[in-house]
Amino acid sequence: MNTLSIGSKTIGKESPCFIIAEGGLNHNGNLEFAARMIEEAADCGADAVKFQTYTTHELFPPNHPEWNRFQQMVFNREEYERLQRIADEKGILFLSTPFDEASSDLLETIGVPAFKVGSGEVTHLTFLNYLAEKGKPMILSTGMSTWNELDAAVQTIRDAGNESFCLLHCVSAYPCPPEEANLRMVTALRERYNIPIGFSDHTETDIAALASIALGACVIEKHFTLSRNLPGWDHFFSYDPKQFKRFVDSIRELERALGAGEKRVSQSEESIHAIARRSIYARKDIKAGDILTTDAVIVRRPVGPLSADCLPELLGKKIQRDIHAGTPLQPGDAQ
Repeated sequence: MNTLSIGSKTIGKESPCFIIAEGGLNHNGNLEFAARMIEEAADCGADAVKFQTYTTHELFPPNHPEWNRFQQMVFNREEYERLQRIADEKGILFLSTPFDEASSDLLETIGVPAFKVGSGEVTHLTFLNYLAEKGKPMILSTGMSTWNELDAAVQTIRDAGNESFCLLHCVSAYPCPPEEANLRMVTALRERYNIPIGFSDHTETDIAALASIALGACVIEKHFTLSRNLPGWDHFFSYDPKQFKRFVDSIRELERALGAGEKRVSQSEESIHAIARRSIYARKDIKAGDILTTDAVIVRRPVGPLSADCLPELLGKKIQRDIHAGTPLQPGDAQ
């Protein structure tokens, strides 16, 4: 499976999960809110904070009932540059999802390290090609998609010469019921495309995201807000800073618990190993020259010089010295 780098972060099987605080439009068009969200997301331990960038008339017709509301959420280049600087100062990556070519150009000029692409653009192949040709890493969500649509999207990105991308399993429901999370798609996507796969989590608890990481997700995106009581579309199911900090801590604890998949005696097992494992002891006095039989020995705790698994190869061999009852057998005692 390929890996990709976004800024100083590497995304792949052997790297820590890349955690995105999805701010979306939860800044409510308030630049100070957006700045605070960046600071809070960094303090929570997120790797990146992400907003959304669009040209309103490219996204909706002027008579759309939400046109004015969406227009109020738009930041200009200078405002984005300020947000980028704040992110740099806080040591967190600044991302934003572009919804049109002009918005992607704007984000490119302020130096975003990657393009996050929403599920709605999976079938917008000309736009995917436009983004892919810029050569930046891409993270594409896969909500509402069929295999044929995803195949075409992936092929479009690859045909543009861009292999630095990953897909996020996503169910485009806000919020997503746990029974619809369909987390085994993480495995299915990885097997089909052999690239890093993540999970854009719209559920209201930690469980789905943690399970997706256990299944191999390398990226987690979770909606983030300063307060769930703020007015707006997404605040009510987003995590506030306290929840998001717990969420990040849980992911890092899970990663430590997953380990490397190597079977060995762990450091914490060593004291129990010495107590619980059995070794070979003399059940009665054994004389030099005797042939070792099962009735002459006992396999019991604690661990000693000859482990219990040595017994089959010792039976029937000649004892080389006198061994008193209760004494552990030593290497070379039976030959």
